[in-house]
Amino acid sequence: MKNKEKEVLKKSLTRSVLLLISIFSLIFGILITIEGITNNKKEKEQLISYESNGNIEYQINLKENDFYNIENTNFKNIIGKYIDNINLKFNYEFSASNLLNSKAKYSLKLYLVSEYTVNNTKEEIWKQEYELIPETEEININSGIVTISKDITFNYDEYNEIAKRIRIESGVLTNSYIKAEFTINNSLELTEKNITFNDEHTLIAKISLLENITTFEKINEYNNKETLYNTISENTNYPLLITGIILLLVSLLFLIQSLKMFINTSAESKYIIEQNKILKRYGDVIAETSTKPNLEDTNIIEITNFIDMINIEDELRIPILFYEDTKGKESWFFIINNDNVYRYILEVKFKNKKI
Repeated sequence: MKNKEKEVLKKSLTRSVLLLISIFSLIFGILITIEGITNNKKEKEQLISYESNGNIEYQINLKENDFYNIENTNFKNIIGKYIDNINLKFNYEFSASNLLNSKAKYSLKLYLVSEYTVNNTKEEIWKQEYELIPETEEININSGIVTISKDITFNYDEYNEIAKRIRIESGVLTNSYIKAEFTINNSLELTEKNITFNDEHTLIAKISLLENITTFEKINEYNNKETLYNTISENTNYPLLITGIILLLVSLLFLIQSLKMFINTSAESKYIIEQNKILKRYGDVIAETSTKPNLEDTNIIEITNFIDMINIEDELRIPILFYEDTKGKESWFFIINNDNVYRYILEVKFKNKKI
């Protein structure tokens, strides 16, 4: 019996391992299939790289004075009453790694703005626009470089006097400033790749008025480096998908077979346990025989509970004979009394069927 138990245990362990392998294979097949369906294979193709620069230069021309011993300067802060005129220069440079077509539109406007402060918030009360350079278009064909420089020179006192008049006439203690805006919109076309894009910027120079110390401020200067890519994507990885489906089907079949084998082994284990239990507990009234009895001319009475066999043995005082078939799947416990045979059958069962 011990050998049978060891054999069944060995089968159980082996089939449990096979069941686990089949489950993991099935999961792996599912994951590969999903990956094959959802895998986004992306490749980047560099289209163009470019650099765009924008800066402001200014020069302050001074009146004759005993304070500054220079004719012009680019100080950020300077005594306002000594300023004669101011020159502003706006520079735009674009350079690309490929030849392209460029249509650059630009304009230059100057604004005189007066504002006042209420509740710590600055509010505009007056604004005058001066169009210094109307919108202009400059076209470049098959070129990788675009350079535009525009400058203006204006009289500082002229705008300062206007700001003073606004303060006096409004009766409000206003603050004023000049704001010069250079706007450029560069439309670019990479013809060989049929790609279009824009490079758009606004450079601003701000100059204070009505102050003892005039302040110069440069806004939105920039230096940008960009690279444009074309992304090529493939939504389905077909080799991976086919591999996953094949593994999924094989794993599913293997899992079904492993489950059958595992359940079969479980049924055999229950059979061996029950058989050992009977033989150990009632071994003194059971005699084992290696010969299958011939019951053709007998009256067979099937017993469904082994306890009833014990009661019959106790009443008739006839030992219980035990016979197991060579396959080890069915055990007969029987008592022969003349033409009557009392029989209890212990068998391996799977889904209410004999194995």
